[in-house]
Amino acid sequence: MALFSERYGYTKASDVIIREKITPEIQNAICSCYDKLPDLFNEVIAYYQDAKAEYQNLEEYLWVYFLNERAANFSDGYKYHVVATVYIEDKSNAWYKKLDIIEKTIQYLRNFDAKNHKFYPVASNFIKLLNSAFERLNFAYRIINDEIVEITSEQEIKTIETAIENSARNIKMHLNRALELYAQRPNSDYRNSIKESISAVEAFCREKTGENTLGKALNKLEKNGIVFPDVLKTAFEKLYAYTNQPDAGIRHALMDDTGVYTPKAEEAIFMLVSCSAFINYLSKKV
Repeated sequence: MALFSERYGYTKASDVIIREKITPEIQNAICSCYDKLPDLFNEVIAYYQDAKAEYQNLEEYLWVYFLNERAANFSDGYKYHVVATVYIEDKSNAWYKKLDIIEKTIQYLRNFDAKNHKFYPVASNFIKLLNSAFERLNFAYRIINDEIVEITSEQEIKTIETAIENSARNIKMHLNRALELYAQRPNSDYRNSIKESISAVEAFCREKTGENTLGKALNKLEKNGIVFPDVLKTAFEKLYAYTNQPDAGIRHALMDDTGVYTPKAEEAIFMLVSCSAFINYLSKKV
């Protein structure tokens, strides 16, 4: 049974999809990825002490080339400055500067891999750890081509929230459930999130036209004098067909729990944004 906050739309996309800030959970996950770097170095360096020394070299690189501190002040011969995790945990540092130090770290690791170990790239494995954490914690960014890029914009989040706020209760419940399943921790349920997004569209069609499918609903609305641009109508129909083809549609694959197809976070948020945008668009037409 859906909880009160889900039924009535008090769960907001902006509370679920984290952008332009770093929560304590995301901060901890990033620091944990740094904690694993000595082990990643150890995969390509024979002795663990040498791997720890390589991590110290990374810290010195960040000290000099990110913090722009004097190299002579990095170590007193006994202890060295811990740079990356201390900088990320410092509340006075802006969230985007914390992402900058990650990119600087990746630059160092790429140079390390190019000079030393091409068959077990430390940089790629570090990126995999970070992207996995970002996906798990619904952080609206990913590392692509060694750069941190936004994958969910403020406008997309607003699109979801508008659809939830302005829809009838049954449609609202499907969209809220899609959002809840996307955000579910520790394991998000992208499979059923996509199902709920599609169900929200079908519920909207039933409410406005009495028809269960998108194609029939659009045809009925056109008969009632509502005009859709042909290109836009075709795009809507193809998106719906993509989810509902008997043999190859994403929804058919999702229904088969024994299948090998596993949707990712990007697919789930794409369907949630697309279905929300469709509902918002039609709400203004009917």
